[in-house]
Amino acid sequence: MRKSIQKWAYALVTCAFALALCVSFSACSSDDDSNGTDGIVPVLFSEFDGHYSVLYPLGLTNESVFVNISETLAGQQIDLTKPGDWSAGGSFVGGGPYEYDEHFFQNGSYVYLRKTGDHEIEFRFKYVWKDKSGIKTKEGSYKGKVTIQKDIMDKLHLPGYTAN
Repeated sequence: MRKSIQKWAYALVTCAFALALCVSFSACSSDDDSNGTDGIVPVLFSEFDGHYSVLYPLGLTNESVFVNISETLAGQQIDLTKPGDWSAGGSFVGGGPYEYDEHFFQNGSYVYLRKTGDHEIEFRFKYVWKDKSGIKTKEGSYKGKVTIQKDIMDKLHLPGYTAN
């Protein structure tokens, strides 16, 4: 039961993080921003309770990938058909997050997530899953800057928030 609650807590934190990012884009932009996003990029990264989470949009398709892994798995290719401290999902696979116990992902599915700097990650994924029309595959990668929760809170100038 605890693992199920923890899984949804991570998803809730990530969704709140994504909502805050959307608000920051609309509420904090101005005509004199030098780079258009004022340091906010659409790839969201979070460190929470010994886990890394990333929410990665797939271009302008309204599709996204969500991954949550234990920090101890960072920098390793994680086979999504094997047990481990991970959850993964995406808008194109019916949501999620899915864990090993649900046996959603098929052979060949993996994620790789590594923090390469304070505001930078390297991320790769390949999802193989079944749906009613057969076997589907989606893969991608990203290496570069990310937005972290502190960035959003700073942009929103939330009262009572103190940066670490």
